[in-house]
Amino acid sequence: MELKQFEVKGLFNSYDHLVSFPTTSGVAQQPAIVIIHGRNGVGKTTLLRMLDGIMRLDFTTFRNVPFSEAKLTFDNKRALQVKSETADGKLKYLKVSYGKYQAMLNPNHSGALTEEEQLAVSNFRDEFFRDVVGIAFEYIDIERLSRIKEARLSEAQLEALAMPREYYFSPSGKIVSNGLNIKSKKVRDSSISLDKRVAEFINSAQINYRQFFSSTEPDLFPKILEKLSGHETVDIEKDKLKSQLRFVIDQDKITERFGLESDKWDYSQIVSKIDLLDNHPGTKQNSLTILSVYAEHLASRAQERKLVADRLLTFEKLLSEFFVGKEVRIDSVEGMRISTAGKKPLKESDLSSGEYHLLYLMVSALVTKQKGTILAIDEPEMSMHIAWQRKLVSALIRCASGAEPLFIFATHSPDLVSSYREAMIDLG
Repeated sequence: MELKQFEVKGLFNSYDHLVSFPTTSGVAQQPAIVIIHGRNGVGKTTLLRMLDGIMRLDFTTFRNVPFSEAKLTFDNKRALQVKSETADGKLKYLKVSYGKYQAMLNPNHSGALTEEEQLAVSNFRDEFFRDVVGIAFEYIDIERLSRIKEARLSEAQLEALAMPREYYFSPSGKIVSNGLNIKSKKVRDSSISLDKRVAEFINSAQINYRQFFSSTEPDLFPKILEKLSGHETVDIEKDKLKSQLRFVIDQDKITERFGLESDKWDYSQIVSKIDLLDNHPGTKQNSLTILSVYAEHLASRAQERKLVADRLLTFEKLLSEFFVGKEVRIDSVEGMRISTAGKKPLKESDLSSGEYHLLYLMVSALVTKQKGTILAIDEPEMSMHIAWQRKLVSALIRCASGAEPLFIFATHSPDLVSSYREAMIDLG
């Protein structure tokens, strides 16, 4: 299930906006990009906040901003619609609908308009969340990140507040975000620092790499059965088999730095067995077939780890092209280490605003899943030098290699969009 288009009519009693989203083909294995560009006051930020609110079924923005109708359509032709019902210039209630369900919401706070509407609201929410369970939507408000950074909060406070859309439980048991009570069924206790996000990505990718990477390779098991059945006649050479095993060894030396656990096997022992096969010509070919199946299994597993390692290496390389006098390295224990050129450890809170914004965006791109990840980023150019702005989008695309996230940018910066004019929607 993917976003198809988002339409808002009567925004600020002045604007009608339509944003269309590219849908992935399943073949390109490339991120999709939408850049919302326009002057101040036309509603770029408001569109992202409305979109974020819809994905969480939090209609606060819709209560606070004049509009007549908003509609988010998905590629399966289902749509969530929000209508503003007014009288004498004041909001009477919000009317929301999705599928066969519709409900009326209170104009002043979250919840149903009346007690009689509570069941309708519950059915509406359950139906929507059931459909979008495969979509991971993150709204990144760079201005809010700036306020957090400039407040020079403690490391613990940064961990609790740095995630724009993440919520946590207060000691009283209420769900809060920045001190505000939140009534949303889609709540996650994931207020974690960036290094922990990287560590979680490494652990999850090793367990199931397919949730983060597209793969056109056929499943290994049918290939092995075909080889063992004898239907596939292959003359297996000892030297090629040794080379395949050597590749696995060499690859594991690279991936182990990132804490990716390699398979337990003895290269010297298997090679010695291969060399002894010349003494048994009658069983040599069958033995080589069995060993080649095992080697193919090892190589396939190593290739999975290589996908993860390559994305991590790209992440490190890209940040080295941005940062001056600082280094970001993946760490097998901590997830990520930041240091000066002299190897002095740094905390995330020690970075400048622009550096922290960049690191936050790059980590968000790094941990994207194969499908269903949407990153909506408001004013990514804030606190960034023009040279950084010009290469930011391409860096985020490269950092999400092997996945197909949707990046939505709202920006004033012509430098940010200069290389992606075809993805730009200019709001008039």
